Amino acid sequence: MKVEGEMIMDKKWTLHVENFAKIKSADIEIAPLMCFVGENNTGKSYLMSLLWGILTLGKEIFPKTSSDAKSYKQCESWLRENSNQNVILSVDVIDMYLEWFNELLTNNKKSLLKRLFNYDVDIEKIEIREYKREKEFNLQWEEESIRYSVSKNYIKFPKQREYTREELLKMNAYICWNLLMDGIAAPLYTPLVRGRRTGEPVYLPASRTGFMLTFLQLVGKSIDRHFSQSVEEGSSILTLPYIDFLQLITEFEQSNKKSKYADVIDFIEIEMTKGSINVKKEFFPVITYKPSGSNKELPLYVASSVVSEVSPMLLTLKSNINFKAIIIEEPEAHLHPELQQKMAQFIIRLMNSGVLVWITTHSDTILQHINNMIKLKNNKERKILQEQYSYRGTDLLDIADVKMYQFTKTEKQKTILEELTSNKHGFVVPTFNKALQAIVEEVYAFQED
Repeated sequence: MKVEGEMIMDKKWTLHVENFAKIKSADIEIAPLMCFVGENNTGKSYLMSLLWGILTLGKEIFPKTSSDAKSYKQCESWLRENSNQNVILSVDVIDMYLEWFNELLTNNKKSLLKRLFNYDVDIEKIEIREYKREKEFNLQWEEESIRYSVSKNYIKFPKQREYTREELLKMNAYICWNLLMDGIAAPLYTPLVRGRRTGEPVYLPASRTGFMLTFLQLVGKSIDRHFSQSVEEGSSILTLPYIDFLQLITEFEQSNKKSKYADVIDFIEIEMTKGSINVKKEFFPVITYKPSGSNKELPLYVASSVVSEVSPMLLTLKSNINFKAIIIEEPEAHLHPELQQKMAQFIIRLMNSGVLVWITTHSDTILQHINNMIKLKNNKERKILQEQYSYRGTDLLDIADVKMYQFTKTEKQKTILEELTSNKHGFVVPTFNKALQAIVEEVYAFQED
């Protein structure tokens, strides 16, 4: 759980892409809470899928054998020279590892996107830029150890007399991945557990309600593809984030341990679903809904749309699935404006529990609540207002934890991205304001005296 003044992320970096699908260019600096807004069909889901793909598949682009590429040889030489001695990674050294990772991204971009989207997607350039850390990062070496370990401030390797090129490659990949992804994605060498790696990001697609109601019919073929290394073209009609979501559903099971998200779970069941969503693990999960004050369990398909819509978020938390980032497409889907505000409250509470939450949204209600919580955090009368409006400290939002990007079509139907800045009233979203202003103008024009 985040405490006041504590940073959720100890590092930041910017994803830069050029001529990616409909997107002309984009620079996305990751943040604990990130919102993509804008018109339909502008590439918001494409870019979120790409971010998820780098976090999920990025570890697979490291070579299996030592390379003679210039960018890697620099890393290998530096590590050999600095082995068995504690050393701080300077800005130049970090840039050296970033250059290696970007070269791997460039060399593997075509296969990475083909696997991610299940068809050939164009991208001219992809790289990670503007890496920043809160604190120094150093390498340490430990006698009589056999394991690699990482913390926010150091990587620790077992100390030995000499290192082969293969050992240096393994250590260099570990350094590079943890510089970029520790605390964000799954560790580099963590084994699969029930088909997932500890810390792997969760992707909840916009059509999750339909998947929750039909996953038994869809899950077999799609999950087979997820585990297949050689896939025939056209063998699946889904992108990898959707396939991963189907796999996620099969892992739902009621945990006997108290969830670290207990407060968030209670909030959803009391304020949103007005009842509990439960799962029994048989061959496949059997999901039911029990309204508050009732002993009768209903199948999910006869429950209201808010129950089926919120169920994957709730069951992910209840199942104690370990993840560090969650992407939610259109969290406002099927929700009345009052529940959209509750959804925004849930998103902020989840972020304040230490999870990165990235969303695509068309909801001015969600964005207004985000603005309200930023303003409340900075209000001199905050304690009084919190009590008056029943908000907790975990409902408040620090502007430093939020990034918002607007997707806008050009005349040539390409998308450009603009980072939205916040003033004293919060974030201003031009595309929302333009649409709302047009409706207001019609109200005045059509009403009779």
